[in-house]
Amino acid sequence: MNKKQLQMKRFFNELSEENQKLLLSYGLEIKVKSGTFLFYEGDFPEHVYLVCSGKVRLSKMTADGKEFSVHLKQKDELVGEVGLFNEMAISVTAEVIDDATLVRFDRHTLEELFRENGEIAVAFMKWFARHTQSTQAKFRDLILCGKTGALYSTLIRFSNSYGEDRDGSIFINVQLTNQDIANYIGTTRESVNRMLNDLKKTNILSMKDGYITIHNIQFFKDYLHCGDCPVEICTI
Repeated sequence: MNKKQLQMKRFFNELSEENQKLLLSYGLEIKVKSGTFLFYEGDFPEHVYLVCSGKVRLSKMTADGKEFSVHLKQKDELVGEVGLFNEMAISVTAEVIDDATLVRFDRHTLEELFRENGEIAVAFMKWFARHTQSTQAKFRDLILCGKTGALYSTLIRFSNSYGEDRDGSIFINVQLTNQDIANYIGTTRESVNRMLNDLKKTNILSMKDGYITIHNIQFFKDYLHCGDCPVEICTI
């Protein structure tokens, strides 16, 4: 896991220092409390957000009224970008789950900036393409790998996005309840309880105070027959 490489692939860090300053000059910095919703599924949002700190969860509601978590956005990532250059309703709900500092951009202003500045536009297209690949890969795992494979895939993705090396193990530096994990893989909390208990019994992972430490990530990769896909498309 190359955490430095992963950070360098985020949208904001692809820009030169000059264009970072230019981009920020078009937005308004705001402080947002945990529990705040930026927009809801079906809205036509007029703003796009750049995450400076905190976390924003994107989710959908299933036909039977259950929440399905799609992404967990963090520093230097965009939220609401799918509303750019189209007039379609947005397909996810965005909720701040960790007190956040965001830069809010008017959608039309940002579109005009992209038209005028090639470097910013290309950086956005590169990031958006990777983000789309990541989403496709995630749903492929959910559909083709069953609930166990979906859990293992999700844990790998969390380790790539939030993992910290701890004496050869990977500490996932984000608090997760079993229900949170269930929402990411489209199953019940009880199923997640059973699968995690099996992994704890064999010391594949351990949990303390809502934090997961993975002791043998290769176990997950072997189960999924992971190839050499770039780490930036295997994120949460």
